[in-house]
Amino acid sequence: MNFRLPSGLQVVLESNHAAPVVAFQAWIKAGSADEDPRSAGVAHFLEHMLFKGTIKRGVGRIAQEIEGAGGEINAWTSYDETTYHLVLASNYFDAGLDILSDAILRSTFDPDELASERAVVIEEIKQGLDDPDRLATQGLLSAAFGAHPYGRPIIGEMETVTRISRDELVGFFRQNYVGNRMTLVVVGDVDESRARAAIEEAFAELPAGSLPDGRPTGEPLVSAHWPRVRVTSRDVKESQLLFGFNIPEVTHPDIPALDLLSVLLGQGETSRLYRELVRNRPLASGASAYTFVGRDPGLFVVAAGLQAPRLESAAAALLGEVQRLAAEPIAADEIAKCRTMVESERVFDKETVQGYARKLGFFASIVGDLGFEERYFDRLRHLSGADLQDVARRYLDLDRIAVFAQVPPGKGPRSSERLEEKLAGIVKRAHSSRKVGIRNRRPSGEVVSHRYRSGLRLLVLPDPTVPIVAARAAWMGGLRYEDPGTNGVSNLIAALLTRGTTSRSAEQIMGAVEGMAGSLSGYSGRNSLGLAAEFLTRYWGQGLEILADCLQNPTFPENEIVRERRLILDDIKAQEDNLTHVVFQAFHRALWSRHPYRLDPLGSKASLEGFSARQVRAFFRRHYTPAGLTLAVVGDVDPDEVIEQVSRLFPNQKGVSPQRKKVPAERGVAGPRLAECLLPREQAHIVLGYPGVALNHPDRFALETLAQILSGQGGRLFVEVRERRGLAYRVSAFSLEGLDPGYFAIYVGTSPQKVDEVLGAVRAEIAGILSQGVELAELERAQRYLVGSHAIGLQRKSAIAAALALHEAYGQGWQAYREYGNQIGQVGVADISRVAHKYFRPSREVLAVLRPPARRSVAKRRRT
Repeated sequence: MNFRLPSGLQVVLESNHAAPVVAFQAWIKAGSADEDPRSAGVAHFLEHMLFKGTIKRGVGRIAQEIEGAGGEINAWTSYDETTYHLVLASNYFDAGLDILSDAILRSTFDPDELASERAVVIEEIKQGLDDPDRLATQGLLSAAFGAHPYGRPIIGEMETVTRISRDELVGFFRQNYVGNRMTLVVVGDVDESRARAAIEEAFAELPAGSLPDGRPTGEPLVSAHWPRVRVTSRDVKESQLLFGFNIPEVTHPDIPALDLLSVLLGQGETSRLYRELVRNRPLASGASAYTFVGRDPGLFVVAAGLQAPRLESAAAALLGEVQRLAAEPIAADEIAKCRTMVESERVFDKETVQGYARKLGFFASIVGDLGFEERYFDRLRHLSGADLQDVARRYLDLDRIAVFAQVPPGKGPRSSERLEEKLAGIVKRAHSSRKVGIRNRRPSGEVVSHRYRSGLRLLVLPDPTVPIVAARAAWMGGLRYEDPGTNGVSNLIAALLTRGTTSRSAEQIMGAVEGMAGSLSGYSGRNSLGLAAEFLTRYWGQGLEILADCLQNPTFPENEIVRERRLILDDIKAQEDNLTHVVFQAFHRALWSRHPYRLDPLGSKASLEGFSARQVRAFFRRHYTPAGLTLAVVGDVDPDEVIEQVSRLFPNQKGVSPQRKKVPAERGVAGPRLAECLLPREQAHIVLGYPGVALNHPDRFALETLAQILSGQGGRLFVEVRERRGLAYRVSAFSLEGLDPGYFAIYVGTSPQKVDEVLGAVRAEIAGILSQGVELAELERAQRYLVGSHAIGLQRKSAIAAALALHEAYGQGWQAYREYGNQIGQVGVADISRVAHKYFRPSREVLAVLRPPARRSVAKRRRT
């Protein structure tokens, strides 16, 4: 259903009864590209403020009400739009609509909250300054778009955000949060006629507004400055190289061909860039291509992550692969595979109500045409190799290129300028040598369990709502089975399971899977190892056959081990730029002295370089046999057919049991522990925690509930540390459990000068819970949120398959995922107080702090 209110507000309303969930999305047709450059960041700043209180609801009430209804609230700002998103149980439809309309119509923009949230946005900007990937992408956009607002950071700059006034924010709101600039999308388990009446009443007061002026056009890539090359030197471990080519706006008829070319060139492990730069030549740790499209002309982006000495070779190789698209015929089977990959997204996007709402909102608000998707795919289906070559010649032309590189500091004051000259020369040489429907039924069926004589356990849940089948194969193992000498072997095995079997090469496996628009990948966690797969229903039999082959017959070729080791070593080096990872690793090492959980899942340079193919095969055969496997299959399948297929694919006689690894017992924490990391960065990162519990411990659910009481958007830490005092952009609390005891931790990202104040605030909230307990209302709100988010997280079949397989493999029984809500609901106020006193003892405290070296912490002085 698609209709407009008198104000001009467009409403897209679609019922979907597959799950008792409803999503609301308010799309404002105004993003960062609609700002005055002097107030850059105002659209994003306004996104932060909209849920900060209304005439009807005070500060914090909106988040509390949504979490109390078991829902989630979020928002995002892009160049072309700002979107406010709610998803919650459908029986809370009226509450969700009232909250969203109240925020849009009656927000107060309290000056005190404005000051507090400004500090939060500034922390978010600082966080971005520590993110190499974000900085690299922004570097390319700035180089490519010049004066056009697509070249500015969506979030704004420190200086512009600092000076944005309340009048500017309210003025931007009044100009853009009006009927003719807004689309409301509602998707889910609703009655359309009743929902329409409620929407008309809720938004009756929305003003119509007037249309704004146009945007600046910016400097074209074809200019006197060709080729436009920029190099930035930063303290990073991995270099980034990005090329951008000018392409039209999203509605242009050539966009389907450009999307198809991006998949062919750089999406998936059989893509040309991955095969050439990652697998065949040791030039990059990763390579990709994608289209950046919006209301205005965009970019075709080609990118690679690599080590600095390989930069020039990689640049030449990337440009060579781009030029091949125009110079050489493209095979029909390659086009068919890529077309299937693009078309499959159409199905997967509809699996959740929020995913489908986002698709509809984009079409209605940004494209301006709800029928756009049908025309897009009709064009896609009729594209030939000649069409793709023609589009590649017209758009992927080196006359239209912008280049950005982000590298570690070089030698000499002009090292960046010299590298710019070298990259410009590579572009010029390349230029001179160039050759001219969803099935709308509720899930049905129960889990069918079958155990084979071999010991393999199979779980099948038939669910015909969407033509997708997900499978998850799980062994106990992972990091828990490692020691310093074998650290990283599980992650290596997981990566290599799909890299060749006794009957299939890595290329054959990847080609077959992508040709079915599927996915197949290994995974390794703290407690398990296995394969995850997803296929369209019509391919489930073929997909299961390949999965079974990879589980039983991996060959772990020496050349693949060498190649994967190199990639992992690059990832380990790149992890040093991920400050959250660094501080948590420091926390783990302080918490555990013997247990494998203290180790990095990727391994270490020393352990990885010690692995031979023989050792990897021996480790796999010793710990991972079919007798110890649990396999879950969820989707549009007949359980009897799956049981029969698995019996053909796996041996059905008693097999060799996997060897269980004896895990070292961990000593208790004796006195508080501190780990402090000193790095020259913009932000500080804090992890304050305590030893926790295992998955099967009776205190687990009380600790999870306590974490939500502390850190949900209506939680104590979030409200005090972020909302009231503006000390941090990121604050969270969680309880992490494994087969062995984990931990309860509080994480905060803040400014270095605020570390002591943040720790004081966090400890004060903990003390408040210890002395006064919690109120029944906040307990119930946390419980509703946990239960609601659990349901939202299980919309995808892949999530259900993972829950079935892992709960069964861990010995909890597959039913555990269905019992989660009841377990959370049984937690009482007294349980929260009991676990707080039991676990939050000063003698059990473990603290990790990452900060610049300029200051010493109060935490460190307390230790001495």
